[in-house]
Amino acid sequence: MTFADKLQSLRKAKKLSQEDIAEKCGVTRQSVSKWETGLGYPETEKLLVLCDILEVNLDYLLRDMNEVHNAYDKQEQTSPYAPYIGKWLQVFLKDKEFNGFYCVGLIAIQNTQLLLMDDRGKSILVDTSSVNSISNFTNEKQIEKLQAIPSNETITDVGYYFINKKCDIKFKQEHPLLGFNKPGGFYSVLVMSISDEIITVHDVKNRRLTFKMSDVLFMKEC
Repeated sequence: MTFADKLQSLRKAKKLSQEDIAEKCGVTRQSVSKWETGLGYPETEKLLVLCDILEVNLDYLLRDMNEVHNAYDKQEQTSPYAPYIGKWLQVFLKDKEFNGFYCVGLIAIQNTQLLLMDDRGKSILVDTSSVNSISNFTNEKQIEKLQAIPSNETITDVGYYFINKKCDIKFKQEHPLLGFNKPGGFYSVLVMSISDEIITVHDVKNRRLTFKMSDVLFMKEC
């Protein structure tokens, strides 16, 4: 996905018009139109303003997703979890309260993150550092009733897959920031931006919150 494609997609997700973007950036609507069609490119100052408006980081906004996808292909070929892509699995996590997932499909791998799908079609993001073990789900009769697992070729960025979606986030036990002595529980939030290191969300009171991905046990689409 190119800069032009991402700009247009993010703008529409925020329900902003080209005029809205133009006003905030101090340019004409025609300039924004050129940005979204690949006929023009914003100056660095305008790029930073766009990041604030769209609530994404500069690296995400500029990086060509085609190039990233090629990198993911190479990574998936070398990952120990690669043989499980496209299969229904049991995934057990390193957590004293939440054992793991009984029936999930592995869609894609990105860096240390696994994009999974549960038996209702809801997406799940799990870091490999939280995984204790993975094994094949062997109930063939149940598998026949499940929907098809999306092809990993359709996924260019697992983080982008969750942007502007409501998700539940479960923190690891003894969360250092929030001070839990027991597992943190579930929190319904709207995901605004996500990277390998941090995730920024809006909670039900529309407060902006940022967490380290290393503190998250898993994130699941509501």
